[in-house]
Amino acid sequence: MTTFVLIWDASDTGYPPANHRADIAATAAGETVRGRWSSGSRRSGTEPGDRVYLLRQRTDRGIVASGRLTDGIIVAGPHWAGDPRRATYYLEVSWDRVLPVADRLPLDDLLHEVPRHNWNHIFASGQRVRPPSDAALDRLWVRHLRDLDDVSASGRR
Repeated sequence: MTTFVLIWDASDTGYPPANHRADIAATAAGETVRGRWSSGSRRSGTEPGDRVYLLRQRTDRGIVASGRLTDGIIVAGPHWAGDPRRATYYLEVSWDRVLPVADRLPLDDLLHEVPRHNWNHIFASGQRVRPPSDAALDRLWVRHLRDLDDVSASGRR
């Protein structure tokens, strides 16, 4: 299994607020949410079940979602921002957890806990997270979600 970082440019066009809220609610209830996301310049090297993390860029940077590739197939489609002159390549993702931006795994934590991955040089979706950084990212994400769930269960939010 390979791990990839997909990016969200923090725009409402990139992840419409109503969709984001619905995905947060569904995954918080234990459901998975299917969708597609841009693979950036990546055109190959993906397999069903590969792990993906969604990194919010520009403002409030950090990981806001995790999931798995459903089939690993990259397909061309219309650009997500509606520009008819541009095409984009997409992956089908099954998101297992989507967080509100306020609950993201912050960039500072990624820089400190997964220092071998160059978090400040991710300019397009589809960047591979190589070992041992992939395992470190998985452990950090699990710990982050556990901490969020513990805070939520205790009513301290």
